[in-house]
Amino acid sequence: MKIMLPINCQQSATVNYSILTLFKPANIYRFFCLSLCRDEWYNVRITLDALKGMTGERSLSNFNNGFRYATRRNIYHIPVMEKECITISQKFLMYELNTAVKGFFIQLMLLSQFSGMALNRQNIVPALNMDRKTYDKYLNALQIAELVTNGRVLTLHTDGILLENDFSMQKKQSIYRSLKDEELT
Repeated sequence: MKIMLPINCQQSATVNYSILTLFKPANIYRFFCLSLCRDEWYNVRITLDALKGMTGERSLSNFNNGFRYATRRNIYHIPVMEKECITISQKFLMYELNTAVKGFFIQLMLLSQFSGMALNRQNIVPALNMDRKTYDKYLNALQIAELVTNGRVLTLHTDGILLENDFSMQKKQSIYRSLKDEELT
């Protein structure tokens, strides 16, 4: 799986907790990849071919259909950082994992930071509305990659991946954009 990063790629990107159940895990990872290519106004201009290059995938089945922040062809609007968000390093791209598994790991990081629940199978499966076999498959891949240790509760190994949030770099959105985003919800 060869990863090709665009020239204007950021060193880190944020993922808001509110996105946790809006998308399937693969699309959450694709959303993270889009966020790496954002400008200072949280817009992304990228082709699906360039996104495929970042994710290492051959196709992006139905990606635009499920992405509610698409504005125009090849232009996406990334929501600004919310109070409950995580910042993930660009280094996360280099892990040799399926996009759905990477998206699942992002979901686990969000749950560990903001849900207040124990990270175990009984809690995670209903919280993510996920099939138990899918959970086991993704968890096995994460254990092989040494990103998760499975005991009574999961231990996530996020060194070098999960970064400190920095709200000082965030640009203020225009009132028009804020009102338009509220209409989408």
